[in-house]
Amino acid sequence: MPTSIRKSLFNSTNVRSIDLKQQGFRLLLGALWQCAPGYAQRLVKKLFFSPTRPPLTNPQKQLLAEGDAFELRFNDKTIRYWQWGTGPAILLIHGWNGRGVQLHRFIDPLVKSGHAVIAFDAPAHGESDGTDTSYFEFTDVIRTFLKPGNGFHITAVIGHSLGAGAIVNGLSKERASMAAVLIAPALRLKEVLYSTFDRYGIPKSLYQHMIANYERIYGYSMNRDNPVRLLPEVLSPMLIVHDLNDSMIPYMDSRSAAENNADVRLHTTAGLGHKRILLDETVLRKTLTYLAAHRFQPIRYLKRV
Repeated sequence: MPTSIRKSLFNSTNVRSIDLKQQGFRLLLGALWQCAPGYAQRLVKKLFFSPTRPPLTNPQKQLLAEGDAFELRFNDKTIRYWQWGTGPAILLIHGWNGRGVQLHRFIDPLVKSGHAVIAFDAPAHGESDGTDTSYFEFTDVIRTFLKPGNGFHITAVIGHSLGAGAIVNGLSKERASMAAVLIAPALRLKEVLYSTFDRYGIPKSLYQHMIANYERIYGYSMNRDNPVRLLPEVLSPMLIVHDLNDSMIPYMDSRSAAENNADVRLHTTAGLGHKRILLDETVLRKTLTYLAAHRFQPIRYLKRV
């Protein structure tokens, strides 16, 4: 949900006042869903499926200027992406409301280690086209970069939050084996998304209807393609990095994933939260060490059975 809208709905510090506003919003949306379903769906799409586009900082502008800029046509949208360096390529995937350059701390060290680095702005994010997007569309863009016939030669992936969850889906669908680093990954995405809908009073029949439409359009299933369910199918070794104090994505989801999947390792941080974890020097070193340990493994695309 965009911050400005969320603040306008729930900007009181008084708990009782917040509850009343949530109840009022729930009643309003319930009435709209009954009387004007099309408008209700547009409102929910605006609140939950239309990311914000934070402005670029001057250092980010400089970094983009140093890279080679490209465009990719995808679902009638123009996806902007950049490449730095040459060699085996490592793909960076940002999260919701992010940009490819958000993972800028990884770019220079990876280039110096002999890799090309590719980062893209997902649909409706950054410099790419679109007004709304979804986990499913994130996945499709990632699969476009992973497909061996498309010439990107991706040998490893690093992703954050929703982008990290979409990595799991993309690797599973493409049957690709390559090192992956998932930072604060949304593994139980279905549960996080549905609990958010419930918390803000979105009628269950409304959001289930909208999710079903996205499933029909993109050919995925929110239940079957929930990242946590796909982890056992993924052929890639994975490092998960997650902070104990992450207030957006539960740390315990990552801990459970590491405990229940032999090819998943977990590095735990404390005090970094959901976003500052991308800037931490220890996280950077841990990621580089993990990728270095796997970079000589051949990339495999296994036939479907």
